[in-house]
Amino acid sequence: MNALIESNPKTYTIEEYLSLEERSAEKHHFINGEIIAMPGGTYYYSLIATNFTTALNNAIEEKQLNFQVLNSDMKVFIPRLISVVYPDAIVICSEPEFYKNRKDIIANPLLIVEVLSPSTAEYDRGTKFFDYKGIASFREYILVEQTVPFVTAIYKTSERTWTDTEADGLDTSVFLQSINCTIDLKRIYKGVKFE
Repeated sequence: MNALIESNPKTYTIEEYLSLEERSAEKHHFINGEIIAMPGGTYYYSLIATNFTTALNNAIEEKQLNFQVLNSDMKVFIPRLISVVYPDAIVICSEPEFYKNRKDIIANPLLIVEVLSPSTAEYDRGTKFFDYKGIASFREYILVEQTVPFVTAIYKTSERTWTDTEADGLDTSVFLQSINCTIDLKRIYKGVKFE
């Protein structure tokens, strides 16, 4: 599939993308008509994303909250650009809403987590966040650094106002306002060795 996409610079409809993605062994984002191969994650990237997903599930279960946590296999629909991406983790409130009744694309994320990497950090902080803001249900964005224990939580406080808080160091925790849960950074970075 990659050879087909890379040798043919045309734009695609979302239906064409979904048809190709169903047959692909690799994951691709669909951004404004373009199909973009996802870079492979490192060991620590994967570990951090898995730890965060686990910590989210544990926090929600402890408080007996009615939220669902999904991992990076679930796609999210971005209406602003008619785009589809794979966040590292998402939380939805109560029942899932699916794009055109497809069970592989969520349309109502409440909270989105992205683990930052050198190749995607600028995009995740900028354009992708702007695009996510076009999702009506979206209330909180979590950016997780890979090379240092540092997490930024950005929460929607009003229609056009977002407030960010930072947690810096393994002895700190991050409060997730959208789900009223606190997660210790030592859980997020369990097993990670910093250089």
